[in-house]
Amino acid sequence: MLFTLFKSFAPLVVLLAGPGMCAGADRACDRCLEVRLQQEVNSYSSRVGDRVQGVLIAPFRVYGFDRVAAGARVWGEVAEVRRVGVGIVRETASMTLRFTKLEREPGVAVRIEARVVTIDNARERVDGEGRMRGIRSTNTPGFRAAGLLTSLAAVDPIALVFSTAAFASVLRFSEPEIRLEAGTELLVELLEPVEWAPLPPPLLGLPEAVPEEMLRRLPYRTHTAERWIDSDVTNLVLAGEAAAIERAFQAAGWQAPEALTAAARFRTLRAMAENQEYKEAPMSLLLLEGAPPVQNWAKALNTFSKRHHLRVYATGERWLGRPVFTAAATQDVAINFSRGRELFTHLIDEQIDRERSKVVNDLVFTGCVESVGLAPRPWLPEDLFNATGQTLITDREAAVMVFNDCLAGKRFDEAVGPAPGPHRGNRAKRIARQTVLTFRNDIYRGSLWYQGASILTQTVRHYRKSPQTMQAVPGPKLIGTVVKEPKMGARGADWTPPLVELSFHAGMMVFSNSSVGAEGMRIASPHRPGESLTLQAANRVSPGFTLGGGVTLHQFRWYSHELGFGYQRGSYRMELQGPSSVAEQDSGFLTRRFSYNGLVHLRPRESRWRPYVAAGPVLQLVHLTHAPFTKARGIFRFGLNNVGMFRAAYGFGSEPPLAGGGIFQTGLQFGGGVRYRVSPHWTVLFDYRNTCSPRPDLLRKSLEPQVLPDQVARGKMIQQRVSAGFAFTF
Repeated sequence: MLFTLFKSFAPLVVLLAGPGMCAGADRACDRCLEVRLQQEVNSYSSRVGDRVQGVLIAPFRVYGFDRVAAGARVWGEVAEVRRVGVGIVRETASMTLRFTKLEREPGVAVRIEARVVTIDNARERVDGEGRMRGIRSTNTPGFRAAGLLTSLAAVDPIALVFSTAAFASVLRFSEPEIRLEAGTELLVELLEPVEWAPLPPPLLGLPEAVPEEMLRRLPYRTHTAERWIDSDVTNLVLAGEAAAIERAFQAAGWQAPEALTAAARFRTLRAMAENQEYKEAPMSLLLLEGAPPVQNWAKALNTFSKRHHLRVYATGERWLGRPVFTAAATQDVAINFSRGRELFTHLIDEQIDRERSKVVNDLVFTGCVESVGLAPRPWLPEDLFNATGQTLITDREAAVMVFNDCLAGKRFDEAVGPAPGPHRGNRAKRIARQTVLTFRNDIYRGSLWYQGASILTQTVRHYRKSPQTMQAVPGPKLIGTVVKEPKMGARGADWTPPLVELSFHAGMMVFSNSSVGAEGMRIASPHRPGESLTLQAANRVSPGFTLGGGVTLHQFRWYSHELGFGYQRGSYRMELQGPSSVAEQDSGFLTRRFSYNGLVHLRPRESRWRPYVAAGPVLQLVHLTHAPFTKARGIFRFGLNNVGMFRAAYGFGSEPPLAGGGIFQTGLQFGGGVRYRVSPHWTVLFDYRNTCSPRPDLLRKSLEPQVLPDQVARGKMIQQRVSAGFAFTF
């Protein structure tokens, strides 16, 4: 994956020699063009033969000389495309682009034969034939984890309903179709050698040498905010007004990351779980001599694990009548688990000069750079590591760019034609696709054993991959008490309103009137044939305890959606009163409940104290604790795990309660409570809920036709819950 940059004699040639995207390729590519698409292609609507146009965003070089200048146009076509559609035929999409013509000079086009090698910062992979292969939606980390937990929850039909609804509300189903919008950058390999004459060198050299004294005054080593561990190395010097630099990065397609807040952390976690894009993902705070960056920039495509990013710092210096900034640029290429640190972190391309070239090429292409060159810094150490222990490989030179006012910068997403059509279909088709793909996955990979083995295999493979990648971070030993730096004021943004709460509660359950109904029975007399006896059964439930959890979505300022699962247990006593005696039988009375409640808050979402009222429907399963659960049988043991559990659950619901079955009920729940957010991530809650449902006819369902219809006490069963708990807040 790593390769040595070709160096020529002229500083400008060195600067533009290494294409930034080659960091994503698996081998050195000395016959590659960096192409930016100027029209969208996608696997859903594109057809074989559709025209594709792009533009070179970096000069193509052979033996250190420009053969094709940046800005040259390239043309090609869609050679092959296979879409997922509704998912009946295939689970993944694929597409092949072939480029056949290049405008080497204005008005002069030549024939080429080229194929795609890499899509910059993409979740899709490209095989050896140039075929782009999309992701499998049911293979994302979030879907696999949800499938495993749902399989565990499938032993309880109510828990299965809750887990399915909770995951569907928190995690999105990843789109399997391939979509390359205008502005997507590709590495395209020429399949035949070229014999093009060199072009005249570009006239972008610096007007004068950068003063060495100023370069020596510029700090070059960033450090972490709390422990002051050395991290990235600055590799860019920017001379220009801050507003002009900002306009240049925006024109080049770079975006300012969001602040590191609780909500941003949730979006980051969701992007990782779904293998989805999060172009505004926050960046960790790195300081330069104790000062935070004045600008942060990132450039991504459709995955969180890969992106270009840099931090810009003010220096207080001036040169050529302009303020001077310095920046540290690196490219994230993967997410890896750091041994010893017990956390997930981004891996960067250790050849940081490639990212330096990528930034320069992007900014020069906008027309916002007046001059550019390289400045040597031999005083930099040779052995460099970042804060996560990765080696930093560099020639110890800084790219120097002088900016104009950039009032008319050339946009990165310039389009020359409309999109071929929708990239994923309408809502009905997306629902059908998700249903079919999920069902296919359950058939092939639905068993709990398959999912557990798959996750274990992936974990072991990830653990063994690149065992030396994360090294111990060298540096001075800490002596005495470690004094943390005061947190930056921006950290207060962690108190932004929460988006999601994952809660747990415990408390007491009271059954209204301590009764679930009285029923009368007629049975044959054992002593007088032809005669019958009438018995009265009084079924009583004493108070018990309740445990549960929930997922609350705070999508609006005053209104929230809550999905809950509750486990309520009381003490059940059946009193069977006959002509001359009373028989009693004790058992546990168990209710498992799935609920949806709408919460209307009395204070807005940004408040720490939030009283609320709640109401919504419930689905519950009532049975005696001695009732066995019917397990899946036959073919339902293999593959169709969830389907088997559904079959068993409804068989369980049809069994007589006294013979081990249960009763499914619907009801209505209402109540209220208060939430108090004690920290950006933790909330305590106090809650009262009242659930109203039909009285369960335990005897009538078990002993018909012996139960007398006119002696069954009708009415409602009232369950009152008082509980307290806590929630983890994003």
